[in-house]
Amino acid sequence: MDKDPELNRRKFMEIGIYAISGTIAAASSVALARFAVGLSFEKGKSEWIEIAPESVKNESEGFGRVILEYESKDGWLTKRERKLAYVKKTKGEVIAISAGCTHLGCIVSWDEDQKIFKCPCHDGRYDADGKVISGPPPAPLKRHKTKIEGGKILVATETLPYGGDKSV
Repeated sequence: MDKDPELNRRKFMEIGIYAISGTIAAASSVALARFAVGLSFEKGKSEWIEIAPESVKNESEGFGRVILEYESKDGWLTKRERKLAYVKKTKGEVIAISAGCTHLGCIVSWDEDQKIFKCPCHDGRYDADGKVISGPPPAPLKRHKTKIEGGKILVATETLPYGGDKSV
C-alpha cells in the first residue's frame, strides 16, 4: 500500500495550524476574561481611622457614636463611605460595634435606659454585646477591628462577624 507523502504533509500542516490557532485563541480568551472581570473580585483594603478619645465612653457610660468616613474601592468604583459605629472602652480594650442591623441594614440606636440596641424598622433588639435578643435579625451586630497605637485609638473600616477577632 502506497502512502501519498503530499497528503501526510498537508495533514501535518493542518494539525499544526489548528494547534497554533487554538493556543492563540485560548491565550486571548484568558487575557480578555481577566480584563473584563479583573478587579471586580478584588476585596477593598480595610483602612484604620483615628477616632477622637472623647468619643469613646467607658463601659459604665454606655456607647459613644462615631462616624467613620473613608474612601472605598469596589472593583473600578471608588466612592466616599460613611458608617456609624458605637464605641466603648471596657477592661482596657476598645470595642466598636457596627450600627448596621443584620436583618435589612437599617441603622440601630443605643437605648441607654434599657442598655440595648434597637432597630427602628422591624423592632430587632440586640444586647450590649450585639447579640440578638428578639425580632427578625438573623445574626448579631458586626464589629470593627480596633487597636491602640501610641495613645491613639484606631478603628478599622472592615467589619467582622461577632465572635471574630476584635482587635489586632
